[in-house]
Amino acid sequence: MKKLTALVLVFLLASATLLGCGSQGGSDASKTTASKEAESQSQEEKTTESEKTDEASSDESETPYNVRMIFCIPNEVPDKAAVQRINDAMNKITLRDLNMTVSLEFTTFATYNDQITLALSSGEDYDLFTSIASRCPSWVNSGYLVDLKNLLNEYGQGVLSSYSSPDIATAPQVNGFVYGVPVHKEIAMQPTIFFRTDILEKYNIDVSKVASIEDVNAIYEKVAEKEPDMWMVAPEVGGNAKAYSFDSLGTSPVLGVTIGDIANSTTVVPLYETDEFKNWCKWAHTWYEKGWINPGVASDTESYYSYIQSGQAFSFFSDYGHPLSEADQEKNCGNTDLTMVTIGEPFCTTNTSAVFCYSIPSGSKDPVKAMKMLNYLMTSTEMMNLLNWGEEGVDYVVNSDGLLDYPEGVDTNTVGYHLGAGWILPNQFVCTPWASDGKDIYEKVAKYNTTAVVSKLLGFVFDPSPVADEVAACQVIVDTYYKSLQTGAVDPDEYLPQFMDELKTAGMQAILDEEQRQIDEFLKK
Repeated sequence: MKKLTALVLVFLLASATLLGCGSQGGSDASKTTASKEAESQSQEEKTTESEKTDEASSDESETPYNVRMIFCIPNEVPDKAAVQRINDAMNKITLRDLNMTVSLEFTTFATYNDQITLALSSGEDYDLFTSIASRCPSWVNSGYLVDLKNLLNEYGQGVLSSYSSPDIATAPQVNGFVYGVPVHKEIAMQPTIFFRTDILEKYNIDVSKVASIEDVNAIYEKVAEKEPDMWMVAPEVGGNAKAYSFDSLGTSPVLGVTIGDIANSTTVVPLYETDEFKNWCKWAHTWYEKGWINPGVASDTESYYSYIQSGQAFSFFSDYGHPLSEADQEKNCGNTDLTMVTIGEPFCTTNTSAVFCYSIPSGSKDPVKAMKMLNYLMTSTEMMNLLNWGEEGVDYVVNSDGLLDYPEGVDTNTVGYHLGAGWILPNQFVCTPWASDGKDIYEKVAKYNTTAVVSKLLGFVFDPSPVADEVAACQVIVDTYYKSLQTGAVDPDEYLPQFMDELKTAGMQAILDEEQRQIDEFLKK
């Protein structure tokens, strides 16, 4: 079965229809709602994006262009002085090779969505940014993003060749509009839980047979009795519940999904009426009522990583169970020793395969130069090592095996710069591996990808523009209810019916019907 799944995955990822919801070659299919409205203007008034960018980049002898680049990272923003040191080192290279400089900015998950949405809507002049695939379709229809298709073909050959197929590079698209390129990482998610290892060892708890939430709850019962002042679980305050698999159809807010047997299902159902979502909310509320979850979670914006690092919480749920997950999460939690337990199979959807991308916002003053910089980053080991690991001889050394490690007398607590978050950078696979990860770590990740259950709808991205008003109305309601429900802060028996009634009044059924219509069209093609 795994071999069959691997073959299906390879076939689907190589398919020319990947992530296309319609014709990818026709000009009509690649137009946003805004561009369609612009057809009423006279031909003389039109200026294409390519004409603008070619004009902006016509003089290669001009003053070096500075690329503003903002990254989303999981927890703490690196020290400003250290970031400037890395920035200066990168600029020596980019000035030499590109006659460009780059300005690095970092912000955390907790604040990123609000910050980047404000920056995009105000037309701030960022050139490259970490984009979240589920939000990109609405950003495309709002005119916030540049279509990368022509830019990739002309200035992004290194980007295209860094993937096993050019179709994977252009996978993040809506109706032919390529809104980003996916980061190089695992393409699957997996329901997973991480426990603090010191607590497991302290009470001699065996997690080898844990396979369900019921099993997790039994562990909580034991630990809570011994550690009454500790929260058993630190919920993710900004994302989806992590204990079940579903295909979100590549959009936000998540309303219609396929769930359960996603390898075969093509029928859209409302997520918040599914047994999986209801059960999660009931478990979370049970833990909340017992005092096992932060009592202020409904208004909390703190990352759950910080609660693990401080010792306030015992565990957290995640949707990553790949070979680098444990090491990555330990770094996110301030190098707290963690034990990873998977409670579901890895699954691959459009959203999981391109969950984080790099995009060019419409506020960029020179999209051509932005693409040239992205092309350089994607293919340069020197640049990616600087961005992820820091400076050689200062933040790391190369050991006798050709792997990277801390210099003598330096560790994770004293190192000046060590991002260690390759999974959200453009291309971690050109980085030199860290010694503790092993020489073959990236091969292991690639192998892990072939074990995933593949969604029947891999390649589909919902275009919300036909129901934009209903989506906007439902987003307000999701923002009102979702966080309180999925973190356990309110009783689902009372609030879920209210949530669903308001969504239905706001037009949720029209969204579900449109999603199903687009899926049926996608399957025909």
